[in-house]
Amino acid sequence: MIVTVRLKDELVEEIDRVAAANGQTRSRWIARALMRSVLAPETEDLPILPVQGRSHPDDYIRLTVRLNRSEIEGIDTVAAPMRLTRSEWVKRTIRWQLWDKAALLRLAPSTQTEITKIRKQIQKIGVNINQAVHAMNAANMPESSLDIARIAVPFMETCGDLRTLLTESRRTLASSIGGEISYWTGAAPVPVE
Repeated sequence: MIVTVRLKDELVEEIDRVAAANGQTRSRWIARALMRSVLAPETEDLPILPVQGRSHPDDYIRLTVRLNRSEIEGIDTVAAPMRLTRSEWVKRTIRWQLWDKAALLRLAPSTQTEITKIRKQIQKIGVNINQAVHAMNAANMPESSLDIARIAVPFMETCGDLRTLLTESRRTLASSIGGEISYWTGAAPVPVE
């Protein structure tokens, strides 16, 4: 956890001087000084009071990670096609490693966009099928002058083509989502049937 403290310049200079004399960084010296203070024998008998203003365990806490330039460039390279910022990509990678249920996470924006496009195409196919079924029902009415065979035969052929197309689309979609899940978790992708 990162704790930020505001100190006067003179105090910071003194801390730096003492830390350097002890072969420590400023941060390390402050952390050790706080630990010595908290673990001092005279603090053992202090009463335990409720802590005011402490955040909930699920609140966000800043984590700082230092990476070399080539690692940052690598993150930027792989995050860009997914339309993720560097920070989003790092958070997503950590979360996928921690959580065992992929459903807790949203897919990358690029994957979500493709799923939305496929959903809209399938809705349009459903509308067309619905219109064709209405036409066949109208042709099947006793007083209708429409030839049901003329409507039904092409419709049945189209349904066969649609079934093949939808099966292929389902496999492609499952493969894409499975690929994303394996990318984030490092698990081998599950074969699509």
